[in-house]
Amino acid sequence: MVVLTFLVIGLLLVILQTTVFMFTPVWPAAPDLYYILVAYLAYRMDLLRSLIILFPLSCVLDVLSGTVLGMYPAICFGGFFLLRFMADRLPVRESLYQVPMIAVSFLMVNWLVYVVLFFLEPVVLIPWSWPLVLLRAALIIVFSFPLFRVFERINRRLQGGFSPLKRLRVRSGNRFR
Repeated sequence: MVVLTFLVIGLLLVILQTTVFMFTPVWPAAPDLYYILVAYLAYRMDLLRSLIILFPLSCVLDVLSGTVLGMYPAICFGGFFLLRFMADRLPVRESLYQVPMIAVSFLMVNWLVYVVLFFLEPVVLIPWSWPLVLLRAALIIVFSFPLFRVFERINRRLQGGFSPLKRLRVRSGNRFR
């Protein structure tokens, strides 16, 4: 159920990104909402569930974006494995460093994809512009906090951590128990 729910959430984020936030494929102020889901999956879910969610999500994003085929799966899987590697090596598990790590990994993965595409398809590329890429990274940081909270709440709800029946439970008279 978790996989299906996060797959639907990912598809909604992709549709929202490609229709509402992205007026043109090269519009600079379009937040990459799918990348926040990629980061959440890298931080919070196991490998198999994450890959089952990421594969169709990246394929749909690749088809809907209308850019070079294979670019978005490379970004999704590259970012996923990079964040997973960095999260495993980080001595502090739950910290405020996770959100800046999302932006840093976004910059690194996009730069690597740009370099690879520069050698494979130089005609298709848009010139690299640091202010525009940093703007997109800043938008990822801004949207990461609320989306991570929503993802956490949904995940807790699906895992059974939050149930309205627990609030209605009758407690015994001994408050120290």
